[in-house]
Amino acid sequence: MPILDIHQVSLNFGGLKALQDVNLKIEEGSTHALIGPNGAGKSTLLNVLTGMLAPSDGSVMFDGKPLLDVQPHDINQLGIAKVFQTPAIFPEMTVLENVTIPVFAARDGAFRMNMFEGIDHQRPLIEFAEEQICELGLKDKMHTKADSLSRGDKRRLEMAICLAHKPRLLLLDEPTAGMARHETEQTIELLNGMKDGITKVIVEHDMNVVFSLAEKISVLAQGQIIAEGAPDEIKGHPKVIEAYLGEAQV
Repeated sequence: MPILDIHQVSLNFGGLKALQDVNLKIEEGSTHALIGPNGAGKSTLLNVLTGMLAPSDGSVMFDGKPLLDVQPHDINQLGIAKVFQTPAIFPEMTVLENVTIPVFAARDGAFRMNMFEGIDHQRPLIEFAEEQICELGLKDKMHTKADSLSRGDKRRLEMAICLAHKPRLLLLDEPTAGMARHETEQTIELLNGMKDGITKVIVEHDMNVVFSLAEKISVLAQGQIIAEGAPDEIKGHPKVIEAYLGEAQV
């Protein structure tokens, strides 16, 4: 059984059909890319998965549990985390503080500091936060304020925040947007080296990133899945070429 099963999902904004009968199955532990021209519905679909948008029709199952009508914070607690197009971090906090908050949230269901709980009880959680930071290559910036980080390091920080929730499914919405080439290559290396067991769904325009990471690719155009398969099957697919006609990045 797939960890994520999207069945006949449609979403209308007035007369605009943003998603039309989308069917998608994501296998556990896989890296699955979602590509398509601008306005195809990729980010809209991710917003449905995180509870930010409610579809007009269809169903979404995560690990056999329905996600529709579930609040975004409860979806996060179920094991789904999202890396946004613009890094969602606390700019005035240090890197360690940013990652410690979701570590406590993962334990307590919501971030709250117990005034009667000694630092010795908190130390294992803080050490876990430090491990996530080190794994994402930010050890030397542990106590640096987040707003002073480079674009690439802010993206790594957001990934560390997501991993602190111990997710089973990680959604990445254009994870390399705005990065220099060397930062993009570093991000590809980080994602490829991420711990086994985490399923990744990646929305990305950079085809070098897609073909470097994805085991399977689904192509959206005008709110519909028009092609699906391994990278080699997608590269020369006539429907994909047609959908991208006139796009700068193919």
